[in-house]
Amino acid sequence: MTRAAGRVAVGLLVLGVFGVSPLAAQSARWYVGTYTNEILVFDDSAEAVVDRIPVKYAIPTRLTLNQKRDKLYVEDASFERIEIVDIARKRTVDEFTLSSATSKVRIFGYEVDPAEQYAVLLVKRYTRQPDRWVVEGPTLLRYDLRRKAIADTIPWPDGQEREGLGFMFSPDGKLLYLFTEDVIALDAQSFAEVDRWKLSAPLEPGLGRVSLGFRRHPWEPEGEFTNLFRVTDPVQNRRMMGIARVRLAEKQVDYYTLGPSQPVGFALAPDGRKAYGLYSEIGHYEFWTFDLERREVTARVPFPGRPRMGLTASADGTRVFVHVAGNTIDVHDANSFERLRTVTLESDMTGVVVVPRGPAGR
Repeated sequence: MTRAAGRVAVGLLVLGVFGVSPLAAQSARWYVGTYTNEILVFDDSAEAVVDRIPVKYAIPTRLTLNQKRDKLYVEDASFERIEIVDIARKRTVDEFTLSSATSKVRIFGYEVDPAEQYAVLLVKRYTRQPDRWVVEGPTLLRYDLRRKAIADTIPWPDGQEREGLGFMFSPDGKLLYLFTEDVIALDAQSFAEVDRWKLSAPLEPGLGRVSLGFRRHPWEPEGEFTNLFRVTDPVQNRRMMGIARVRLAEKQVDYYTLGPSQPVGFALAPDGRKAYGLYSEIGHYEFWTFDLERREVTARVPFPGRPRMGLTASADGTRVFVHVAGNTIDVHDANSFERLRTVTLESDMTGVVVVPRGPAGR
């Protein structure tokens, strides 16, 4: 495999040694959305469901944890309602919707500010007329969680309306990051642009535009992201893949390429020294091991997979779990990838939030 490595810091100092700062954990709790009126609480150490949290609306889909890790924001399958669930009390303590008797408002993306004063929503409004439905949007809104009212409309970045848009708050809640061709930082109160990371330009001469990932891993500190990236070699016009670590606030990225792009995912291990992947083509599935210190793929192990799979490492680093589609969690050894056992849940899964727990079970 051809490999290239680089470190880029736009307007700042270059990063040091590639690596992550993992969060200490001995076990993890999974909050699992299901096709019922319950969220299952799965302990990855016991490999068992240890609790259940009822919700008001069936089929909780997207689950988001607040910064204090004591509440879940849960969207239902209609994309119209969001419940706020108190984890310790195991019940819904609030909810909101923008729909009314004459119109449906579907929420296709949301982020709650760290202080939980308001949420940013990506919505579309569907209004019924005598002979048709009128569709308005997509629109970015600021929604006041205390007054339960729309407080503001957020301008589209560069004036360009988009069907989809990724966004998140900075850990201190002062900035709202919008992920377009660039990363745009807005003041979280005025929504004025205060900074921009021009990822639409190559990170270095001769390199194509890099598509970085900002998927959160449960073992990383807020604002740090380690993921696969893809890039097109402008000289040979071939698609390459590699691994990048991003520090969003500092606009820093450390990266290296691994070789030609492959249909493989990425799940960071808790120690930050390696990661795992699922290679998936119809009829052919493999476990991969990425050694983040040696910067290479060190294992590719075929196994009988399924068309839709998610992958999560155990908090103690000894196992990996294959899950998502269906009602089973396959437990594999993290080194040999031997299947150890299968945990069967009472209902199919819709989504999972993983929360590390420290030595005292916190």
